[in-house]
Amino acid sequence: MIQRLFLITVLTSSCYATSLSVDQAWALVQERNDGLKASASSIKHSQTMKDGASSMMYMPSIDLHGSYTHLSEPINLDFSEPLNAFGSALPIPLPPISKEDATLDLSEQDVFLANISILWPIFAGGKTLYLSDMADAQIEAEKAKQELARQKAFVQLVKYYYGSEMGRVYYETRIEVEETFQKHYEHAQKLQAEGQIAKVELLNAQVQYDKAKTETVKAHHKYTIATSALRMLLKENDVNITSPLFVSEDIKTKEYYVQRAIDNYPALHLLDAKRKQTESVVGMERGNYMPTVVAFGNYNLYRDDSVISQSAPDWFAGVAVNINLLSATGRSEKYEAAKIVDQQLQLLQSQAKQDLSILVEQTYNEVILYLDEFKAIDSSLAMAEENVKLRRIAYNSGLSTSLELNDAELFLAAKKTERLKVAYDYVQKLSYLMILSESSERFMEMALNGEEVER
Repeated sequence: MIQRLFLITVLTSSCYATSLSVDQAWALVQERNDGLKASASSIKHSQTMKDGASSMMYMPSIDLHGSYTHLSEPINLDFSEPLNAFGSALPIPLPPISKEDATLDLSEQDVFLANISILWPIFAGGKTLYLSDMADAQIEAEKAKQELARQKAFVQLVKYYYGSEMGRVYYETRIEVEETFQKHYEHAQKLQAEGQIAKVELLNAQVQYDKAKTETVKAHHKYTIATSALRMLLKENDVNITSPLFVSEDIKTKEYYVQRAIDNYPALHLLDAKRKQTESVVGMERGNYMPTVVAFGNYNLYRDDSVISQSAPDWFAGVAVNINLLSATGRSEKYEAAKIVDQQLQLLQSQAKQDLSILVEQTYNEVILYLDEFKAIDSSLAMAEENVKLRRIAYNSGLSTSLELNDAELFLAAKKTERLKVAYDYVQKLSYLMILSESSERFMEMALNGEEVER
């Protein structure tokens, strides 16, 4: 009776909890899960980096330069000696010229310069295009990682949500068993007092009642742990589950799920993105053998009044071509290494598809196995219920012992628990099959339209 009152209290408090179906719980996980938020941030970061690089990828590099230089002494050119030598060699010698009169100032001691320079790569062996492809592949990789994180969160939700539901139903079942054995024990006390049964029958009823109470306490602890895990996952103070366990026979062929997995599984998409990146690296390394063409220009914004500065042009522009004939950077080794990495990823893709096919087939077989096992338990459960009815009538009529009735009650409880556990295992494997080959949305459809397991 105490356990029954406790259950009523739990069910009453659940009226004030947040009622959530499994699809509503999934929406909360997607909204609140920090791991999914981090994945979304990674995608946004990669997209921002690509947009920033794309906007400037084909633009020239423009730099503003300014400099101040202090020389140890001004730069000048002394013409006095050659002029005096020339003057003295004339038929009529010229008077000597002083150094001060024959010195040309080329630069002052303090030099100020300012100019704008432009460098515009025209062709770099295709590296610019490969960089763009790498950025696109990085975004694809981050999206695949996000989908993998999303699938992991979904499987975790199914485990906790239906684990809590299974814990609740199992707890209710154990309470029913405890109350049944309590009635048996109380009835045995009366019969023993009237001398209708031996004391050993009374002791057996008491032992079974004590065992039932212990099992009820264990079931309550398991239910509490499962519910606590679900609340932490959903970040809710209290949760009232509204979606029951279910089974669905709307299962397609094994080949269908294998092909869907190969076409849609994000881990394969992640490998595809990595392969695109390695192909871009191969192209970039191959580009090191190509010529580089660069346009350049310069415009002087400010110069001083010295002869050197004034003699320099206001601007200049041109095109430069560079062909590296011999490199000490090991470009051939880098190119070969990039091709090896690309080949490794190609082999990994092939192996991943094979492993995924095996995993889907195994998961599919387990789903079918649990479905068949669930249907097979129905007949055993019906027989156990009928056996309890007959044993109860026979016991009340004095034609059966309490031990036989207890065994029948325990067998019925065991069958109910087994059916509940098989349904839970089925739901777990079904969720795994769906995220491997189809989607969480398909799982929700099956949960909505499937056969509800009695709560």
